[in-house]
Amino acid sequence: MKKALALLLAALMIAPTLLACSNNSASGGKDPASASNVPAAVTAEPIDEEKMTDYERRQLIPDNLPDVTFNGSTYRVLTTADGYGGRIIKKDEIVVDDLNGDACNDAVYNRNVLVEDRFAIKIECDTDADPQSYVNTLVTSGSNDYQLVGFYNYLAATPISAGSLLNWREVPNVDLSQPWHNQLANDNCTIYGKLFAICSDLAITSMTYTYAYFFNIPLLEDYGYQSSALYDKVKAGEWTIDYFIDLITPMHQDKNGDGKKDAGDIYGFGYQLTNPTDVWLAAFDQPMTQVTDEGIQITFMSDKTVAIMEKMIGLHYNNPGFYKYPDQYDEETYFLNAKLVFAPLRFYTAYNVLRTMEDTYSIVPWPKWDESQQKYYTNADDKFTAFGLPLTVYSDLDFASVIYEALCAESYKKVYPIYYDTALKGKYSSEPETAEMVDIIMEGRAFDLAFEFSGALTDLPYLFRKQLDANNVNIASAFKKIEKSLTKNAPKQINKMYGD
Repeated sequence: MKKALALLLAALMIAPTLLACSNNSASGGKDPASASNVPAAVTAEPIDEEKMTDYERRQLIPDNLPDVTFNGSTYRVLTTADGYGGRIIKKDEIVVDDLNGDACNDAVYNRNVLVEDRFAIKIECDTDADPQSYVNTLVTSGSNDYQLVGFYNYLAATPISAGSLLNWREVPNVDLSQPWHNQLANDNCTIYGKLFAICSDLAITSMTYTYAYFFNIPLLEDYGYQSSALYDKVKAGEWTIDYFIDLITPMHQDKNGDGKKDAGDIYGFGYQLTNPTDVWLAAFDQPMTQVTDEGIQITFMSDKTVAIMEKMIGLHYNNPGFYKYPDQYDEETYFLNAKLVFAPLRFYTAYNVLRTMEDTYSIVPWPKWDESQQKYYTNADDKFTAFGLPLTVYSDLDFASVIYEALCAESYKKVYPIYYDTALKGKYSSEPETAEMVDIIMEGRAFDLAFEFSGALTDLPYLFRKQLDANNVNIASAFKKIEKSLTKNAPKQINKMYGD
């Protein structure tokens, strides 16, 4: 009865909601009446995709899964327990208890109803404080208790190094070329044709933890700039770090009149130098590692890395428009309270922090290094979910893989559009260009393999962060201290895990 009610409510609720989105976000549009897996090809008139909304185009993509059912089997997922003071709730990516009127919650519930009814299954999710280690316990004991395990991306090395996961590139029914799989991230994490921890749209956090530049529209206008000028810069490929530095340099107001730079003032840009700092190298297309035919190579140190470090030291310590906040995620609070023109924030912030913000805001990508850089890049907070298949599911691999692919496809078609809509529509970010900016940002999510193996790589992913926080420009000297281990021992260890 509850499923029937959910399907009815979904049909009534999603269509008008997404119709409203079509004017405000890249994912807006009317919910077609067809089932999620049926391409809208049987029609008397040819389809003009140019006139369709992004949401409508998403529904046209078939998942190509077999027409099978699993006789009421339970698809069980294990993921990370709540953490970071309740900021991170991974179970909600997989299951929610019921419809509650929250669009994001209900999108997940309705997705599961569709998949459960289509394949005659039940989806359940358990949590564990250490799921990346629990995978090894499952494999050692030969238990098939869970068909899928999710863990923080930066802890993926634990099950990979133990050899407890299947290679996603050899799994049937999972088409990694489909748009619900992050090809850029997955390609970056494939060695010798093997991918053990996958990034896909089932991991809502791979989107919600993605970093972008949020900007306060009224504050920007106070300095004589219109948001349209920023969008034009982005679309022209001219949104660079040098332009941004010049833009924020005069943006400081001694709001409390004490003659000092402190947290009570208004700044052009500011944050606490932890997680957002990890984006700089990715944004400037300077990878820390690179996968070649010879396996993983360390590419962190270059003349460009030195130049980036020097420019960032200047921005963070010699620019009057920048302020370094003391506590993690302080930038969320200060942006909410109109103390920052620009802030490096995760999309998560739009859903959970900025709902009470009075000023309007919008979003642009992280700046390029220079105009010759081909794309705008970013990455996510390293706590986004990566998924692995325990070796023990091999005996029932069709079940494990079909349901996983279906959940990813329906997340792309039904869940992500709702999250986009929640982040973008309404008075806070009503400008239609915002949606275009989000698409650009999402296309440039480049997750470096180094984050999965930070331990083996002597904390290489966080070296730039540490140097910048310490106001130490000598990145070459810091790298030299760990260079021998990085360039000789660590790559050999990692390559061996992938069967070199």
